[in-house]
Amino acid sequence: MGYAQLVIGSAGSGKSTYCSSLYQHCETIGWRIHIVNLDPAAESFDYPVAMDIRELISLEDVMEEVKLGPNGGLIYCMEHLEESFDDWLSEELDNYLDDDYLVFDCPGSHKLLQPADKTLKTMAIEFAKYQVCVEIFITTQTYVDIASISVIPRTTGGQVLIIDSFVVLCNTVC
Repeated sequence: MGYAQLVIGSAGSGKSTYCSSLYQHCETIGWRIHIVNLDPAAESFDYPVAMDIRELISLEDVMEEVKLGPNGGLIYCMEHLEESFDDWLSEELDNYLDDDYLVFDCPGSHKLLQPADKTLKTMAIEFAKYQVCVEIFITTQTYVDIASISVIPRTTGGQVLIIDSFVVLCNTVC
């Protein structure tokens, strides 16, 4: 895999809508992209999913088996992804060519965007061998620590773009 976007932000800020629109756009112009679901709570998609964290772990299973709530369960799932990065995600990524373009649709819990969470730093270190563009979706109702999130582009050579609440506007062409 040569290129990737890691789409992160708060819940409801438009991450999956962005991924869907990007997929439709690329399909229209003849570019091939693959979207990776890293949200263990996601249930439906408007685009084909190339890799799905739910094959590794799902929020529903964690909540039932470990007896955690949604936020605790999501943090548990992301910690499990960190521990399984080499076994699951790295092996999956090896299936893609140097010119493939992957988009990682991440979960939207504000708990994962706080300074205490090490998930993003771990992902940044693992993604350092790839060119990663970071898309951050921030809504005005939630706090997001940009300094903590910026570890990814700092480590990988990507960039931080702040887009306030992505909204799909459609005309008669859509």
